[in-house]
Amino acid sequence: MLQMDCPSCNGVIQSQFLADVSTIACDRCKKTIPVQDVFVTTKSFVMHREDFLNRTFRFQKLLREVEKELLLLTNNKQTSPKSLESLEIFYASLQELLAGARNNYRMDILSDVSVEIIDGNSQCKGKLLNLSTAGASIELMTFAKLPRIKTVVDVVFPFPEFSEHLYARARVVWTKDQPNKDRPHDAIIGATFVDMDENSQNCIWNYILDNAPVPLQKMSK
Repeated sequence: MLQMDCPSCNGVIQSQFLADVSTIACDRCKKTIPVQDVFVTTKSFVMHREDFLNRTFRFQKLLREVEKELLLLTNNKQTSPKSLESLEIFYASLQELLAGARNNYRMDILSDVSVEIIDGNSQCKGKLLNLSTAGASIELMTFAKLPRIKTVVDVVFPFPEFSEHLYARARVVWTKDQPNKDRPHDAIIGATFVDMDENSQNCIWNYILDNAPVPLQKMSK
């Protein structure tokens, strides 16, 4: 989960969409405030989002090393049960942290990636703006009717890296009209994936890893 402190009332604001919006309404004081200093939270960790994302690949490397060490200790009869238990707790915490990385890293799409939105009998083309394993923001190029908030739509991702198109169910959580003189009917929607299977999540995460910004790619080496 993502969270930040409200500078007005010091209340805690929690929302998975803090990575997508520039302002948000505080439920406690009802004021609209700028989004800043966002933290990723799990049961065991609280870490600033930017620090967290910049270290994701280092944590992945560390997890592999801990797995090897855990296997060695498990197979060693002289291993202290307390040492093994401590390492298992650390391993579980690290897994939880990396699971948070998958759910809270949203990649801005810098190239033109087309998707298709199907809402009942209506369908339209869209441009992917950002993507995570939890959801996506999509610019709708042409549409007969803007999907309503809470509507569940089908999203078709024709990623060139995949042999087949990726189909996902997604619930619309916000919409924004974005008319301009060239395309007066454009709009942007934000959607969260619904009941996505693990294989599809892995496909999206691998796509993000393969297309992440240069600073993140360097961190993985």
